Amino acid sequence: MSSQYKKNIFSTKSLSSSYVSDQNDEHLTTKPNIDHLIKRIRVERRRERKNTTLTLVTFFSSIILIVYFFFN
Repeated sequence: MSSQYKKNIFSTKSLSSSYVSDQNDEHLTTKPNIDHLIKRIRVERRRERKNTTLTLVTFFSSIILIVYFFFN
């Protein structure tokens, strides 16, 4: 049994140059767009507030209707 070295298929020499340049740029981080993130947070909070308000209104309306019909 002779041990032979396998071909290095992960070396950058065997890859195309555009792929290698893309891989080399991975370490560069892009800054997130803060305005976009703030807008998303506002929209999400608005949606939660709307859902909460709708739930409370429905709950209290049902309580009022139950009290009105059963105790009147």
